[in-house]
Amino acid sequence: MGVPLYVEDFGNSIAYPITTGTLNSQTSFTPQTGSTITPGKILPGVTYSTPIGTGNFFNIDEGLYFTGAFLDNSSPSASGNSHSALTATFDNAVKGFGFDTSPLMGTSLTISIHFTSGTDYTNTFTIASSPLTNPVLTYLGFISSSTDILSATLYGNDSNRAFAIDNFTYSQSAAAVPEPSSIISGGLAILIGAVGVWSRRRRRSREE
Repeated sequence: MGVPLYVEDFGNSIAYPITTGTLNSQTSFTPQTGSTITPGKILPGVTYSTPIGTGNFFNIDEGLYFTGAFLDNSSPSASGNSHSALTATFDNAVKGFGFDTSPLMGTSLTISIHFTSGTDYTNTFTIASSPLTNPVLTYLGFISSSTDILSATLYGNDSNRAFAIDNFTYSQSAAAVPEPSSIISGGLAILIGAVGVWSRRRRRSREE
């Protein structure tokens, strides 16, 4: 489509816990376990954050239902998963974004999308069930009618993990999340797909 598409795959090495509760392109942090996070490891444009907790409340993890590393937690708040939610905040408003997730964060995912004006969009989606012997990722993508998405907050209903995501994709174009099917709700197009573990591991921006 001739527009930049950015895909954050969180690399191929573990780093946990991230006790600052914040991860972005400027992060400089040495975790208790895994590799040091240096500036530039995370692509610019998005800050990933979660409320400060205990234990492994914010991690770059690896394996399980994903190829390579992914972003998760493993100790939701005693007050419930909504208190351990992950928020992705864009440096500048974007047109669309999407990500992979899996049954690691439960059977459903609740997301609230925040815009430059107007009310938030909030909905709950089913996460495709999948045995370890045949892992399946659920892709969720969202496109707005304007370049007005400021941030998104999400959490699942699993008792051990409030979130587990990979391949966080974003762009300032309506082509930000190029997946096949779509559901229209108001001014927001929602793209949902269940696919096998993807072989694509795209770190840098490319032209779509």
